[in-house]
Amino acid sequence: MGVVRSGRDVDTALCKKGFRREVDGNHVCYEYPGSDVQTKISHGMQGRDIGRELLGKMAKQTHLKFNHFLALIDCSMDKEAYRASLLEQGQIHVAAIQETSIAHKGTK
Repeated sequence: MGVVRSGRDVDTALCKKGFRREVDGNHVCYEYPGSDVQTKISHGMQGRDIGRELLGKMAKQTHLKFNHFLALIDCSMDKEAYRASLLEQGQIHVAAIQETSIAHKGTK
């Protein structure tokens, strides 16, 4: 059958990596705060396997190569590494970077 991942695993991993989850009619939408990065799956896919084609589309939407997206889902890429990847690609808005910087200064 090839490369597949459980819809539940994809949902859990994206939420753990910082995506905000919204249910919108027949879809579950995931948006990464401070950016325009977003992806979605059909509501019914949460209990089923997601195949290579949809995983590939999700990889592009999340600005990752296919293997890196699988690493994100399989948790070998952590939240900080994904954020660093988005920063390197210029996908995170300047305001979000400034908010993070201010928040870190307040915790020192």
